[in-house]
Amino acid sequence: MSTPNDSWKSAELRAAEAQVDARFKEAQDLANRLKETPLPPVPPVDFKAIAQQVERAAQERDAPEQLKALKRKVDAGEFTWEDVVSGKAAQDPDVQAMQQENVKKMKQAFQMLQEGMTADEIMEAQRPRRGPDDDGDALDPDIFTEDKW
Repeated sequence: MSTPNDSWKSAELRAAEAQVDARFKEAQDLANRLKETPLPPVPPVDFKAIAQQVERAAQERDAPEQLKALKRKVDAGEFTWEDVVSGKAAQDPDVQAMQQENVKKMKQAFQMLQEGMTADEIMEAQRPRRGPDDDGDALDPDIFTEDKW
């Protein structure tokens, strides 16, 4: 960064320029090393398996309303579950609503992580709430748990 006529610069400014030059060279060296570093191949995404999981979730009684709206459209033939999970149906307002809800939950989960909660605690906190008289039968009568004895 020095020029032929830089006698006006203070020692502190020259030291700062030297630090900038050194950091810039380090950044260039790192960029060159990264260019030469082969990246592992990205595994293919199994959209069919993901679509099957989403479809099963949409069939649950306590599925979110956004997912139920998508199920109605899939059932009507507007698009498939694979279209939803692969992004082909991303312009659909109901797909966007579901994505917004998912982003909201991810933000909440991130906040909970920052507050020190564990993954299990976060999952429990985001699980749909049941009323005080609900023994679970209303949401899933096929599951037999100890609290139903």
